[in-house]
Amino acid sequence: MEQLLAPLVGDASPVTLIGLCKNAGKTTTMRRLMNELGEECLGLTSVGRDGECTDLVTGTEKPDLYLKAGDLFATARGMLSLCDATLEVVDLTDVMTPLGPVGVFRALSDGYVQLAGPSAAGQLPPLTQRFRELGAQRVLIDGAAGRKSLAGAGVEGVALLCTGASLDRNMELVVAETAHTCWLFARKRPENTRLCQALDALEARFALFTPEGEPAELPLDESGAPKWNKLPRQPMVVWAAGGITDPLLKTLARRGAPTTLVASDATHVLAGRAALELFLRSGGELAVRRELTIAAVAANPWSAYGWHFEADRFVHALQEALDLPVVNVKEE
Repeated sequence: MEQLLAPLVGDASPVTLIGLCKNAGKTTTMRRLMNELGEECLGLTSVGRDGECTDLVTGTEKPDLYLKAGDLFATARGMLSLCDATLEVVDLTDVMTPLGPVGVFRALSDGYVQLAGPSAAGQLPPLTQRFRELGAQRVLIDGAAGRKSLAGAGVEGVALLCTGASLDRNMELVVAETAHTCWLFARKRPENTRLCQALDALEARFALFTPEGEPAELPLDESGAPKWNKLPRQPMVVWAAGGITDPLLKTLARRGAPTTLVASDATHVLAGRAALELFLRSGGELAVRRELTIAAVAANPWSAYGWHFEADRFVHALQEALDLPVVNVKEE
């Protein structure tokens, strides 16, 4: 098989697959990468559910996941009856899902599996480490539908971003949303070393600093919530640990002085393009405490809802808009 994705992710692990919508082609991309990685021992899990033959929402057919003997995967107990590989239980976690507790299994034979793994904050890094301890040379994470589903899940390493016609009938809108997500993932840590050290040590939900990294008093109301309209009328750095939403960006855009807003990582920026563009036009800057890297964009011109884009035109439009490799995993 032609090496299409493996050279783009290099030696990175874990590799997280992120879909901009359902049916963006994540499973197809994961299968392609698994095949290209050949004899590597893989560790797989999913934020959500993956591997089912029929999409539970759209009713459309989905590609299944086929593991080779020796591969590891983490899934909920309720999924085991749907796996046809011979399995060995190698570990039990304290992660609970609606489908039961999550266990770690080794495939003793080639076969199909279904994944339903952890989604809560902090659960993925320990599982990734456990895969490595058990011999996995590469960890692959299905990131469920939408980067927002990953907020707080502790994603690290590199990502493959999957985008496609299922997001919208309008190809220009799909390209714009894809470019917006890639821009978010390109955000860097602040350049000031002292500020970075202060941010890394933070456990607070919100905090305020000078651009030089000096702590500043954050005005709070009686409930302990920040009074954004009372911030000093000078350049400041705002740390926000949770989701970055439209109201926060719009409020900071109106404060009358440049603001550097630091998010945990790109997955925590839940605001839409319009609010973010307003914030940036006001002189605001967006930084992150933890950088995430998109290695490539996988384009799926086919929609699960009955329409599709002309494949070459779609790939070309993405290549024109992005500074990243763009591949059509179905045709190349």
